[in-house]
Amino acid sequence: MKTIKFFHSDETLNYKIERSLCKVVFQGNKKCLLVEIHSNDDLEHVEGDSLQNEFPQLSLFIDDFPLDVESVEQLTGKKVSIPYGFAEEEDEEGELVEVYYTSLNVSEDDYETVNNELNFSVNDKGILTLNWKGEVQDFTQNTEGDIPFEIECTFEEFEFNEDEFEEIIKPK
Repeated sequence: MKTIKFFHSDETLNYKIERSLCKVVFQGNKKCLLVEIHSNDDLEHVEGDSLQNEFPQLSLFIDDFPLDVESVEQLTGKKVSIPYGFAEEEDEEGELVEVYYTSLNVSEDDYETVNNELNFSVNDKGILTLNWKGEVQDFTQNTEGDIPFEIECTFEEFEFNEDEFEEIIKPK
């Protein structure tokens, strides 16, 4: 259950996830969600004339998204909606800055993802899982509209050690 699928109008692009990370971190005066999902570059399952051959590897990110949880364990059963990939927030000096919450990186170019719906659960082995549905700008540049995508991911490689993050999560 570690796949990324893009439902392009010409074909479905299927990627296998190589590594993934999910954390809740304390930044400034808020708790934020951090998710990284990186595909591998395995294209053995892809036809020779597939559009996917031009985009062998990609990464998706969620950064700085404010969330009212103290730890990764509290994500279990949560549904999180991130309608836009960025927002304007006030920084410490009172200036408005753009903060990018979600993005897709393909061939060193970044694309905004929108209409993001994240569902966190725990599988039968007690491992945190994520089902993420959303839309992204057409990185293939073959269409004008957004491409729907879906990610099914487990975070088994992530080990949460509360002692290491206690200072980050809990304000002094």
